Amino acid sequence: MPAKTKKTRKEENVSPISKIILGAVVGGVLYFALLAAFALFALNNGIDSSVYMPVGMFAGVVTAMIGGFAAVRPIKKNGAAFGALCGLIQAILCALMLFVANKAAAGTGIFILMAVIVTGGVLGGIIAVNLKIKKRYK
Repeated sequence: MPAKTKKTRKEENVSPISKIILGAVVGGVLYFALLAAFALFALNNGIDSSVYMPVGMFAGVVTAMIGGFAAVRPIKKNGAAFGALCGLIQAILCALMLFVANKAAAGTGIFILMAVIVTGGVLGGIIAVNLKIKKRYK
C-alpha cells in the first residue's frame, strides 16, 4: 500500500459560498476605490458631472469582472452561475452604499448599474473557468 500523502491545495474542499462572498467584497472595495480616485481627479480638473455615470458603469464592469474572476478561479466550475451570484452580491452591496450616500434617493440608474455589475461578474466567472494556464517543464 502506498503511504498516505498530504492533500494538495487543489484537492481540498473549497467552500463556494466563502469564495463568492470574498470575490464580491473584493469587487466592491475596488469599485469604491476607483470611484474615489476618479472623484479626486474630477474635482481637481473640473470635469463635468455628465461623465460620472459612464465612468461608474465602466468601473462597475471592470471591478465585477475582477471580483467574479477572484471568486470563481479557486472553484473552477459553474463560472456563469457563480460569477452571477458574486456580481449580484457586489451589486447589492454597492446599491446599499449608494442609497446610504444619497439618502435613499439614488434614482433609477442604480438598477442599470446593478445589471451591469452582474453582467461583469458573469464575464469574470466565465473567463476564470475557461482560462488555461500553460505548464512549464524544465
